Amino acid sequence: MTELRFKDSYQTLTYDFIKDILVVCPKCEQKAIVKASEFSFGKTDENNVRLVCSSCGHSKILSEKPSSVVYASNEKIIRGRHYFVGGGIDPFFHLPLWLSENLNGNLFWAYNIEHIEFLENHIQAKLRERNGIEYRNKSIGSRLPKWMTSKKNRELILKTIEKLKQKNQNV
Repeated sequence: MTELRFKDSYQTLTYDFIKDILVVCPKCEQKAIVKASEFSFGKTDENNVRLVCSSCGHSKILSEKPSSVVYASNEKIIRGRHYFVGGGIDPFFHLPLWLSENLNGNLFWAYNIEHIEFLENHIQAKLRERNGIEYRNKSIGSRLPKWMTSKKNRELILKTIEKLKQKNQNV
């Protein structure tokens, strides 16, 4: 392997990949997509977040999903949504991600092909540059777990990435 450098790890956030998320369809267990291209956490229009499965035709809009209790006291109940960014589920419908694999008790996951290619570039790089950027703890490069960035796991993770890319193409 040649000397590989990667320069974007400390500028890119996980939020940058939550536009089109590949998930497991809750009806047929095939690949589905959560389309959230117009979504912003500050300005929520739940009609712009949609689950679509091209295999079985299952479709759902986020506004159709029941909200949950965010805060409750004797005087007041506030209902809303919980968005989970970062984990083996999509942030909106909380469905399992299509691009995920258990690696020796650790969950490797990606939201979509762009995300998995980003992770591939970061993981295969022997030199991960910050380029003078101040320490950004919210960036992907600073938030990946040690088992994922460890040299001893590099080959296994890169093989898993190839396996997940093939899984995505074969459907």
